[in-house]
Amino acid sequence: MKIVQILPVCLLLLVSSLMTVFADDGRVSDEQSPDEQKLSAQAADETMGMDDGVYAESLFNGRCQMCHQLPEPGMLKPKQWKLILAVMQQRMQQAGVPPLTEEETQMLLEYLSARAR
Repeated sequence: MKIVQILPVCLLLLVSSLMTVFADDGRVSDEQSPDEQKLSAQAADETMGMDDGVYAESLFNGRCQMCHQLPEPGMLKPKQWKLILAVMQQRMQQAGVPPLTEEETQMLLEYLSARAR
């Protein structure tokens, strides 16, 4: 595996670890079971509109996978995904890849947040 492929994943893991330590707001963990995550994701698709949910999923599958393996959406909290998306936007610009539009970023954040832990 090339270092270019490994580096973003390592960065993602490092940032998520740091955010777990520093971004925890002191509340008791409200982690969801896989069944609850699925129901939450379905509700989010209905709220966003099915077409938006399908488009957000295609953004996640297509754009994120251009540079690295897809992370599991349930591995991070919504606040952590927001930070990761900002970091990935910067990385895309550095790599010469067109960044996501504000609308695409928001749709992707909603998609990931609905499936987050």
